[in-house]
Amino acid sequence: MKMIRQVLSTLLITLLFTSCVSDNEESDAVASIVRAGDEVPAFSLKGTDGKRVSSELLTGQTYVLNFFDTSCPDCQEGLQVLQRIYDKYGSRVPVLNVPRSQTTDEARTYWQQAGLSMPIYTPDDQRLYYKFASKGIPRTYIVDDRGVVSAAFSDSPVADFDTLDALLQQLAGNAAKADGEVRLSVKVKVPPLEASLRDSYFHNEYTISRLELWFFDADTKTFATKAILSGLTKEETPYDTEYEITYIFDNLRLKVGLYDIFAIANYDHSPDSVEQESVFLDLVDSLTYSEGIEANIPYTGPVMTSCATSLLGVDLVPWTNKEYALEVVMERVLAKLQIGVSKNSFPLIYNERKYADINITNYKLVNMNRSYYLFLHKDNLSEFRTQPQFTLPYNYDDYSDKDEEYVVDPYFYQKTPDGSETVKCRQFYRSWFGDFTTEDFASMPAADNYGYAYILENTAFKTSQKNGYSPGIVFKAAVSPDFVYLYDSNQRTLKEEYRPEYWPKTLYFYRFHFFGSLQALNVASGLALDELMDYTDAQLKSYGIKQCHFNMGVYETYYTYWIHHRGTTSDAMGPMEYGIVRNNFYRLTVTGVSGLGNSVITPDIMRDNYPNSYTDLEIN
Repeated sequence: MKMIRQVLSTLLITLLFTSCVSDNEESDAVASIVRAGDEVPAFSLKGTDGKRVSSELLTGQTYVLNFFDTSCPDCQEGLQVLQRIYDKYGSRVPVLNVPRSQTTDEARTYWQQAGLSMPIYTPDDQRLYYKFASKGIPRTYIVDDRGVVSAAFSDSPVADFDTLDALLQQLAGNAAKADGEVRLSVKVKVPPLEASLRDSYFHNEYTISRLELWFFDADTKTFATKAILSGLTKEETPYDTEYEITYIFDNLRLKVGLYDIFAIANYDHSPDSVEQESVFLDLVDSLTYSEGIEANIPYTGPVMTSCATSLLGVDLVPWTNKEYALEVVMERVLAKLQIGVSKNSFPLIYNERKYADINITNYKLVNMNRSYYLFLHKDNLSEFRTQPQFTLPYNYDDYSDKDEEYVVDPYFYQKTPDGSETVKCRQFYRSWFGDFTTEDFASMPAADNYGYAYILENTAFKTSQKNGYSPGIVFKAAVSPDFVYLYDSNQRTLKEEYRPEYWPKTLYFYRFHFFGSLQALNVASGLALDELMDYTDAQLKSYGIKQCHFNMGVYETYYTYWIHHRGTTSDAMGPMEYGIVRNNFYRLTVTGVSGLGNSVITPDIMRDNYPNSYTDLEIN
């Protein structure tokens, strides 16, 4: 009997230690340890999400520290309340749940049953329990941004949601009033990719790994501060479906005031500070991007900027009981260009007779800009004029639907017929058309697949479009004639040869037929070409003749296409009509070939305003 009483006594002590206890016992036990108004004792925790937090790291942020046991009914009630706090405030108010006498796995089991999603934390030092909850639970502490315990709650009663919510909002308001600061909750939005172009392979197009926010006094235009944000949290289900991805950063602090705000993402070469807003804009106005083209977006994400005029004169004042919600929409500095073919072979037909097949095998981008504006520039081009002095807000903008306003790149005014010399173009471009070589071609993917590249903005005035100043594509293609006319010296007539192994290395194309020699062409045409002479393309052009040469197992021909937007029939230049504009996604599909190209590319961009282009491209 004595032994039974001893077992029951031990069981009673255990129950008192791990479950809800009376108000008097609990208040006596904790009153001498942590109370409202005390500085929070030092602690360090590790969460089930793998993150470590400590009282030191949390300084400057309001948070909730809760001790519980899942077998305690009051604790269960309190956990549901804290889940609502966690859902509302997210990372702005961390909720640190520490099991009093359970393992993390035991707590996780209850988490799944109760539908909880908050992290669970375990202390690095078990003595933490004796500082906050030596005898009973639940114990819930609200700690302000100074590291002071603002309130402590137990089970008499358990703190309800409205009480905790009001307290947290009051703490946010008091902090702003006390130091003349405003808390910013920054929401960063990235425009979406077209649904037809989405692919997990290209997810880095959305990534923001680092964000700079520049603040200038809106009245004096002097530098105020610069904030660098990293570790932004991706919003899994953005409330605004217009944007594909939204990043959130909470608890950024700034003095109350009127600001001009500029945002730059994934770029770490800007200075620590500049004195004047105009100097800042000039500094980032023309930045070097030496290659002009990117094969892939780095894992850190592409360079992005906000619209320069979107956040001018922002009045940062404390909102009632909550942070100022700053929304920043970012756009990529690069444009994405996808290139493909609608089918693998295009027949060339004349008078219902197929005379050759064309297989586009390679492509090369030409006239790639070397420099770019970080913030989008525009100008009013109702009549052509010299380059203006770019100033806010007149020449900075996002996309405009006004016909007279045109997006311009850094060299827009220098690369026009009236404002440029041929020799100057070399410094503007990578792969300038005027220095064209047959090297560095990319392979054309099979039909219904696309090659891609990321390129800088490159626009050209309308009269310069086919004069070689806008971006273009040179296609290399394989020519497969149905047959070739050869000269039969015995019969002194022409014969049709269908076997490619008997064709010579150079073929001549005249009036939709291929000839194996100038002698055969003379017989068919009545022309008197020198059969011993090696003619150039330019020389043969006057006779209406083209040639193609055998190289690497195929007869080659080249086509040139200047990239431009379609959809306008007016002679007036529409916005972004001629060229490539950043943050846009272009899909170019070769849908037809209407003739034989050239055997070589010899660009003469200053005089040849309309170079031959026999490809039919559909641009989406």
